Amino acid sequence: MAGFKYDIPPKQEQVERYDVSTGIRRRGPFVLDVTGFPEGKHIPSFTPIAADLKARTAKVVVNVLVKEKVEAAGTKVKIAKNSFAKVGTILGNGTKGATVNAIDKSKDGYDELTISAALGVVEAGSVLFEADKADGKDPKNVANSALYEKHLVTDGINNVALLRAAGEIEPEKLVTPFSERDKANLMGWFQFNE
Repeated sequence: MAGFKYDIPPKQEQVERYDVSTGIRRRGPFVLDVTGFPEGKHIPSFTPIAADLKARTAKVVVNVLVKEKVEAAGTKVKIAKNSFAKVGTILGNGTKGATVNAIDKSKDGYDELTISAALGVVEAGSVLFEADKADGKDPKNVANSALYEKHLVTDGINNVALLRAAGEIEPEKLVTPFSERDKANLMGWFQFNE
């Protein structure tokens, strides 16, 4: 058609990670701790969050989804892309821990972590959590909420809305997985389709 030019941005694809009609938000905003997150980074919706309900603060729970089985002596772990793990993060599985020494993000479909020690056999589909100590027994943070909507990290105060309940959650659509400890803590409020 002569004389007309349409400059309409493409519609953004919406991914329904849970039955949104079941979502219940927590009251008021929470201040998200963005220490270590670069300005301009997007934190996806439904990321597991450890919220301090009294202080009204929130922290991202760092978990990684293992994409390929790791043998007993293995120190290379293939994980789902876009995790929040960094060099120096201690990962645990509840019985052992290891520090992330390097991250190779050059592969399509997965990132490869080089860890300081073997964690034993780790099955594909397992979730490793950021541990509070080198023994890897306990998580540094345990989720009691999820991020309501995608958040862009900015300089200054980062206010976010959180979910306290959700049903029919589809784990395979989550960018950041929930560990078994997270799920146990959320029991009764969050229902995962597993």
